[in-house]
Amino acid sequence: MKVQDYFRLHIGVLIVLCAVPGCNNLPTTGTSIAGTPDGVAEILVVTASGEMALEEIGFLEAVDRKDQKLVLIDFWAPWCGPCRQLSPALEATKKKWGDKLEVVKVNVDDNQDIARHLGVNGIPDVRIFSHGTQVGEFVGVMPLDEIDGLLRSLQ
Repeated sequence: MKVQDYFRLHIGVLIVLCAVPGCNNLPTTGTSIAGTPDGVAEILVVTASGEMALEEIGFLEAVDRKDQKLVLIDFWAPWCGPCRQLSPALEATKKKWGDKLEVVKVNVDDNQDIARHLGVNGIPDVRIFSHGTQVGEFVGVMPLDEIDGLLRSLQ
């Protein structure tokens, strides 16, 4: 029998669902990407020179993966101050995790149907998916080390 240990981390209104490293079955929130409308998203990439760049991609193509990569989705808007505050931590996370993580940015102003379907009520709202199923989330600004800890717990 596999040992699974779930815990919730509360920081204000921040709630994160995660698992102890080494568990083969990730906890899920039950939210599947299935049935989500498609839209335009941007994916963070690290260039050969080490700079960050955004490439346009279809939302479902970016998130509904069959490989082992975790997909971190950042629901944001250009007018959102906390979203701009979170962005450098997400870029640093992508640089640190490299090919083990996809960071997808979804502008809620341009993709209201996606945000509504996934229950995004405030931004920044970050969802983490594995194999098309949500395995973690947080709302608001989270420090880099806490984002890293969350991702390590979901590996």
